[in-house]
Amino acid sequence: MIMYLRNSGHKKGNQSNIPNVIAFTMIRNFFNDKSYQEMRREYFIRDLSSNEINQSMRDIKWLFKEYKGLDVITIENKKGNITKFIL
Repeated sequence: MIMYLRNSGHKKGNQSNIPNVIAFTMIRNFFNDKSYQEMRREYFIRDLSSNEINQSMRDIKWLFKEYKGLDVITIENKKGNITKFIL
């Protein structure tokens, strides 16, 4: 996974690689950690069983293999700084 950072007012940004293991761990924690329960509800994701989490992780790993360069998420703060996560 690639993380791209660009500050507002700059044309170029910084790009760095994040190991897929860290990305998968973050995603799995999002699905089953109680501290993310409220955030999951905001995205209309109900509490998942362990089988559903495993199936979701298999699907996400398939996306990682099949779609290189897929823009996963882009975050822009109030100052205009952009953080982008790319497969």
